[in-house]
Amino acid sequence: MYFIRHGESTSNERNIFAGVLDVDLTSFGRLQARRAGVDLKKKGTKFDAVYVSHMRRARQTCEIALAESQALKSPDTPVQIDHRISQKSFGIFAGRNLNLLRLALGYEGFEEMLHSHNEAPPSGEKIAQVYERAARFYEDKVVPHLERGETVLVVCHQYVLEPLALYLSGLPPTAYKHLKLPNGKALSGVDLVKFRDRESGGAASLRKEINDLSIMWAILLYAAAFLLGSLVRAVIASTGGIPSELFRAIIVACLAASTFYTYLDIDFAASKRKITSTVKYVVYGWMVARWAVGLSLIFSGLLYQSEADLYKVLWVLFWMVPPALTSPVLSVLWGGNLYPSAVLSRTLSIVAPLALLATLRVANLPINVSSLIFFGVILIVGLAIPGALAQVWRDKSPVESNHHSKNWKFIGVLAVAFMALATGFQFTPATFISDLFSSTDTTRSLACLQQLAIATLVFISMRVLAALTSVFTKGKLIKAEAQDAYILLVNPNFFLWAALFLGVSATANPEAVRYAIFWAALGFFCIPLVEQILFMNSFGNELLRETLRSSRMATEDVRKLFQQLDTDASNALNKDEIMELLGRIEDMTTGERSSEEVRKYVTDYLFATLDSDKNGTVDLAELEEYVSTYGLVANLNVAQT
Repeated sequence: MYFIRHGESTSNERNIFAGVLDVDLTSFGRLQARRAGVDLKKKGTKFDAVYVSHMRRARQTCEIALAESQALKSPDTPVQIDHRISQKSFGIFAGRNLNLLRLALGYEGFEEMLHSHNEAPPSGEKIAQVYERAARFYEDKVVPHLERGETVLVVCHQYVLEPLALYLSGLPPTAYKHLKLPNGKALSGVDLVKFRDRESGGAASLRKEINDLSIMWAILLYAAAFLLGSLVRAVIASTGGIPSELFRAIIVACLAASTFYTYLDIDFAASKRKITSTVKYVVYGWMVARWAVGLSLIFSGLLYQSEADLYKVLWVLFWMVPPALTSPVLSVLWGGNLYPSAVLSRTLSIVAPLALLATLRVANLPINVSSLIFFGVILIVGLAIPGALAQVWRDKSPVESNHHSKNWKFIGVLAVAFMALATGFQFTPATFISDLFSSTDTTRSLACLQQLAIATLVFISMRVLAALTSVFTKGKLIKAEAQDAYILLVNPNFFLWAALFLGVSATANPEAVRYAIFWAALGFFCIPLVEQILFMNSFGNELLRETLRSSRMATEDVRKLFQQLDTDASNALNKDEIMELLGRIEDMTTGERSSEEVRKYVTDYLFATLDSDKNGTVDLAELEEYVSTYGLVANLNVAQT
């Protein structure tokens, strides 16, 4: 017997729970499915029976793998769908961002609710329930084939295969641990058990916890690292800082590591097709507007009359730089759509530096334009090369690269944290504490407070305008796209901007420039922490409301829906009406309907279960009894009663 977890789905790519939502494979997931087929072909295995979950991502994986491997003993062998190996129901967590859930519930709470055998999300399933139905499927379907000496292929989901690995090991559901099972890898029954044994304890378990915690607290880690670097520089009052070449090497190396692990999870070729024109217009439109205002201010002479006014131009240029290359990381952590943040930030980061170069040449500002070479190095060494390497590895080894990313992504997180630490140390004025609290030089103190005031105004105004954009585009952008637009508009590329002023010519106001760079760096690394707290609180409140609503949506709500569909007052529904009832319950719970094909399959199963008197209809009492036992549509894939 062989088991395959479906290839990467759109929900895997965006770091959200799918559960009962019927999502598709990504192009990378299809590549993984083909690789599973290649593995089967190399093994020379021919299958007498194939079983697959009814969910689209599993069926697509199965179809691609079989087409690649030609592993059926007979072309007439049917691919059989079995509801008992469908994905675990995550209830109201379906469609929600994993990181925000961890933050809202706390790491221990998240692990308990998702990975404990006897806990479940609201309206969701327990691991023990999945264990029971998976074990029943194995005994009913797989064992008879094995007893006859036949071979079997099962294609389904991570949260089904992991409990099944326990069952094959002779262990109860109380021994369950989440394993991060690789997508698109053909594992024999023996391989599955060995994988469980290897990944469920020791170094592998510790690595998983470090990986989960580092991603969960990444934004806090970045802010803390920057503040630590600043504190050390201010306390020791070092005037030298890090040597310029060493600092640049640190920034490039850290960005390269972060980029590599970020781009292991992003398919740029496919992402372009997943961006709506509306979000493009919003982001590009705002950037064009910023440039128009910025250029008019720079060339009008209103801001810049002498070198002492250079800091004013500096803040105007802060509005004009493109979004940071780390924008996709924020998108994944905050429940964005990923694709706009990845593609648009990359595109703007290529175009904007050239436009900045032309602007600075024409304006003849006292800025060493050659400092843009540093950002060119960042684009090539920190972005292009590691990004290309990551994409090549994805294409060449889709299973191994994906599994590596899941287990070692914390390296990219720690790289950004180290970059924040170095930045905090490098850009904090050695006299910062005295300038802020016990001034010995009024010029420095005034520059410190003046630039703090300007920085506060700039950061707040950027966020107010981005928030207003979200309000004005409500209904035109989905929530995840609006989140990406917000991230792109409030997350300017600090290192491109700072590169412009690392080579500033002698100026009459060096303290203003120095403090402008410091406060901008502080905002870049620390304000996202405040935003994350706000997002988390909003998300937590929404989750609480949904939990309360879900707990109220029991038999009373189903009774109302039943009566709405029972137009002939017969107190019974036929199969088509039951199918529509399921769709309406999905509208009220997960907020997204399954495909008609999936709902028909679930309806057939549910109808066969509920129509106990076999009269071709389901009456209200039969439906209420089922709902009171198993809950709503999210639990319709539980074992048959």
